[in-house]
Amino acid sequence: MKKIQILNWTLRSLIILTFLAICFSVYVFISLYNSPTIDYSKVFPTYLPYTTILSGALFLASMIYLQLSVNLFIKQGFFNTKSSGYLKLGAIFLALFGLTDITIATINNAFKANYDLLDYLNNNSGHIVTLIVAIGIFIVADIIKSGVTIKHENDLTI
Repeated sequence: MKKIQILNWTLRSLIILTFLAICFSVYVFISLYNSPTIDYSKVFPTYLPYTTILSGALFLASMIYLQLSVNLFIKQGFFNTKSSGYLKLGAIFLALFGLTDITIATINNAFKANYDLLDYLNNNSGHIVTLIVAIGIFIVADIIKSGVTIKHENDLTI
């Protein structure tokens, strides 16, 4: 139970850090684009602020749902349907986060003259691992859901 509580506090701190990072990103992009002396459109692509905020929001949503699930594990025990639903939602948002970042990296690399596949795979390995973790969370959610069914059937037979 102590490890689950550590995970709960870790997820809470990630939620706070992600929220602060999103707010800081919004502040930086607003201040950079409102600066009259420098043209930052030559440095940053025009879609960068939107994709950064979208990725941050997807990651924040996934961490919130995962934290809600872990919180229900602590309060109601491991096998309950609400935590399984929260795990699935967290996995969906985490998979969307990984897919969004892979798509952004693909778009950024598609217009480069010196496109290198190995460099592309090296830069996106973290996003691919994120997708694998999201699939693992889906599997854990299904195991918990089937565990709820087995627990309910055992309670009926007793």
